[in-house]
Amino acid sequence: MRVTVLGAGYMGSAMAKVAASRGHDVTLWGTWLDDAMLDPVARGGVHPKLGLPLSELRVLRADALAEALEGAELVVHGVSSEGAVPVMTKARAHLPDVPIVSVTKGFLELTGTKKMDRVDVAVAEAVGRPVRWVHASGPAKAKEIARGVLTWMCFAGADAEVCRGALGGDHVFVSTTDDLAGAMICSAMKNAYATGLGIWDGLLGADCHNARAACFQQSIVEMERLVALGGGRRETAFGPAGVGDLHVTAAAGRNRAFGEGVGKGKPAKQVAAEMAAAGELTEGYPAIATARRWADERGAGALPLLDALHAIVWGGAEPRATLAALRLG
Repeated sequence: MRVTVLGAGYMGSAMAKVAASRGHDVTLWGTWLDDAMLDPVARGGVHPKLGLPLSELRVLRADALAEALEGAELVVHGVSSEGAVPVMTKARAHLPDVPIVSVTKGFLELTGTKKMDRVDVAVAEAVGRPVRWVHASGPAKAKEIARGVLTWMCFAGADAEVCRGALGGDHVFVSTTDDLAGAMICSAMKNAYATGLGIWDGLLGADCHNARAACFQQSIVEMERLVALGGGRRETAFGPAGVGDLHVTAAAGRNRAFGEGVGKGKPAKQVAAEMAAAGELTEGYPAIATARRWADERGAGALPLLDALHAIVWGGAEPRATLAALRLG
């Protein structure tokens, strides 16, 4: 099978290696922001984020998007949420009618209504036709996927079984669901809540197990409400797309690190800027704002933990006092 992966960052490159390990003919296309990732690879070195070579892949640059998509039988969308619409707008004239497995997480503003919605809805609007979107969620860190560590991913969408057959196997266990809405909402929310768990690390250090556990449970309570609000099934929040993905993101990663910096007393904007300067994308920072807006537009009402995180990260509220006032349940 010919597989084209859009996006040469952490997850896109990791999924490209997975596809190649399954015996597919894989093209990895880098966006106009991915040159720093691809320059070392072009010199025969390793991918700077994964620390691994990509010699088994056909690697193309931003100006070769049409070439990258030609003949593709499966597309993997590994572009960040901010880049999803710009990239798919450029791709629409060349995009074949094939399943699109996406690891992209978050909510985006629709051009027509100016309201927040899921990434797949925003992409369909940009492309101008329905897309065969399959969302890939679950506790799946890119470096570990690329290195062959046992990983559980959940594919959600009408073509989920087809995509499991193409990409599942070896160390990548893939379960499937038709609850695309639920899986995507969980993925969008987990970055926001993982930031909150990281704030406790910044406030108290390692000895904050009770607080982290309480807020982990509160995260799932609120995620379940939001999944139902968005048309998904409540039980999805208790599977790999919800509990599993939140666990791995809160245990380690950029969103947890962002939260830790905020917990130590730095303004959120400063922490995000410092991480960006180091080449680290901080998904949790915008995720808190877009999630609260998405929930508000649907009349969600009070969400105690999300409200507290929004007050801290976007309102400048003092973390210790704000979390001390948190009401659970």
